[in-house]
Amino acid sequence: MPSTDYAYRRLVNTLGPERVARAEFDRMTYSHDFASLPKVALLQWQLYPDYVVLPQTSEEVAAVMKLSDESGLQIVPRGGGTGWYGGSVPNRGGVLVDMRKMNAILGLDPAARTVTVEAGATWHDVSDYVESKGFALPAMPSNAIASTVGGAINSGVAGFGTFRNGSLADSLVNLEVVLPDGRIVETAARTDAATSFGNLTPLFVGAEGTLGIVTKATLRLRTKPELSRAAAYAFPALDKAAGFLRAIPEAGVVPYHAGLLDKEHFAMERVLRSDVPEPADTILVALEGPKDDVADQEKALDALAASSGGKKLAPEAAQVLWNRRFSMYSERRLSKGLVVSNNLVPLARVEEATRTARTLIRKMKLNGSVQASLVDADTACLAPYVLMDDTAPSGGTALGYVKKLGDAALELGGHPMGLGLVMVFNLRRMHGRSAPYYAHVKTVFDPGKKVNGGKTVEVWTKYSRYPGIRAIPPPAMSIGLNLAAFLRRIKPTQDKFVKSYERGRGQ
Repeated sequence: MPSTDYAYRRLVNTLGPERVARAEFDRMTYSHDFASLPKVALLQWQLYPDYVVLPQTSEEVAAVMKLSDESGLQIVPRGGGTGWYGGSVPNRGGVLVDMRKMNAILGLDPAARTVTVEAGATWHDVSDYVESKGFALPAMPSNAIASTVGGAINSGVAGFGTFRNGSLADSLVNLEVVLPDGRIVETAARTDAATSFGNLTPLFVGAEGTLGIVTKATLRLRTKPELSRAAAYAFPALDKAAGFLRAIPEAGVVPYHAGLLDKEHFAMERVLRSDVPEPADTILVALEGPKDDVADQEKALDALAASSGGKKLAPEAAQVLWNRRFSMYSERRLSKGLVVSNNLVPLARVEEATRTARTLIRKMKLNGSVQASLVDADTACLAPYVLMDDTAPSGGTALGYVKKLGDAALELGGHPMGLGLVMVFNLRRMHGRSAPYYAHVKTVFDPGKKVNGGKTVEVWTKYSRYPGIRAIPPPAMSIGLNLAAFLRRIKPTQDKFVKSYERGRGQ
């Protein structure tokens, strides 16, 4: 294998010294995503990349891919780093490809109602651009300010707008992808891509960067709605709020978004800012369309909420909540870290799902909030978050919550979302006997397993030269997280991040 010094020189010759980083601080910055992995993970994985590169063109991405064949270093693609479970974090070091310099909006086609962007552009920036032209994106991820287009495609996330306009995948017309062998391909025909024969686009949605690196995307657009309005309703109990969420489709209302924020979320937010509504289990709804339609839908929601004991918040308060929809996780300031458990559950069982999520938070002595939203007429996204301090010895045990809630989602007839490094065992639990076939797809695209390897049907460790421990079976990760959940349950005291934060500010 060529030396790492040789690899560095080749990367510098390709990209220039200003776009290749190898200082320890730079590498440390990329050793985690939004939810930091516990430090004990360094015993199993080489989380620090050997180098971080920032390409500016698809051709440069292809050149980095080809250099991997010379250096033997793994390639790890990364967008905004807003993932949860280590999908964009190295397991054996290698070259981390930060796509954020490829952030150009390349063109809008008003006739076709599409926009073409580079993969490093954030959804928020793309949304602002198309709205200035009289259009709107059909759907956006919940962390759109930092989430990149390519990152969200690879994660296959649910987000805002999916109930009314379909999933993020539905809005994709075409992708440009750099394959592991360095070829640059398009996944669909340029004309009539939505129905073209042999459309490969779905293969890359939710693939977590294991089949290639998305460099460009053509997204479907819709006409900007005549009116957008937010409404919010506070309920006396979590079951009441969840029941209202479930009843919205039954009432014939088709909102752009409808989501539940429990009272614990507002209680924690009040520690950080004063302009927060009184803590209550709250449903936030965004309506859009012609003025008369929006008014009719709001009246229907008002009546439905009143029948369930809900109290409508002032329009100004609802608008403030909606304006903050992309910053729902500021509570991580209370604890130095935060992890979200993303799950899809049947809408018919959303009350049971939210109740289970809150019960688990209490039993595991965590600080956290239950959140849920409509995905479609039959499905809800259950996405509670819990605070964690990954610098403390017991901090990583909060990941046990993600495992236990994923188990509960499966029992309810749904499933967890996201694999990364930590949740690889969910692939088989979600897809059963078909899961091993993903290995065959990976072999077709990446026979050398050089792009984000060891994160699907097997879990690679950093000990690549030792046959007995170079990889571990995914169920072993499940055992470890079950142990983490057990340790959380027997913890003698509950986390007190809120009180600690108040003491730190001298309150």
